[in-house]
Amino acid sequence: MPSHAELAAKLLVDAAAFFRTLGEQNSQLQEQMLENAGVFDQMAGLLNQKPGGELNGTTYGELAGKLLKDAARFFRSIADQNEPIREQMNENADVYDQIGDLVMENPLGVLD
Repeated sequence: MPSHAELAAKLLVDAAAFFRTLGEQNSQLQEQMLENAGVFDQMAGLLNQKPGGELNGTTYGELAGKLLKDAARFFRSIADQNEPIREQMNENADVYDQIGDLVMENPLGVLD
């Protein structure tokens, strides 16, 4: 069973890949999307290396959870603008929100 931190790290990497793809498809967003992808990849790496780690007094779990929740909001904004992918993006957002909560509360916990 993967821990909350492992699940969060995987979602962070998946979001980074999504941001890169979005940046490749839209030159106006490219710089911001690549920056986002880098932050998400970096956080995934930190979480994988040391799930209980801290940065400036904030746990990696908290930081990762905030990033996942930011991604969830982003996915919902895409859903609002794109009917064909609305349902899928909202489902993705729900998963990111749920894992975000779990990793903030208990990075080493596992799903029941």
